[in-house]
Amino acid sequence: MKDKLMAVGVEYDEVLKRFMGKEDFYLRMLKKFLDDKNYGELKRAVEDRNWKDAFTYAHTVKGLCGNLGLGSIMEYASPLTEELRSEPYDEECILNHMRHVSKAYEKTVEVIKSL
Repeated sequence: MKDKLMAVGVEYDEVLKRFMGKEDFYLRMLKKFLDDKNYGELKRAVEDRNWKDAFTYAHTVKGLCGNLGLGSIMEYASPLTEELRSEPYDEECILNHMRHVSKAYEKTVEVIKSL
């Protein structure tokens, strides 16, 4: 489990400290992450060019991933969130960040499902 998670940017030992060393609890939280709807809403808001809603969802995804130590998603969700924070919006930049978030998200979800 540790190696798989580290392959998607999880600093495993650090994140496990947040969960008081309880690997089973951390795994349960990762599985609950799979049910979270914020990423889907983020994708929809970006597709619709609804930048204000996209900011809200990007910020939430960033926070969830930060709490769970999902580093590969965080690496791209953070700059996406900052790009969406204020106008004027750079659509090309936003879409580029979103492509990276999507790749990282899909890879991370695949790993979580395999645990």
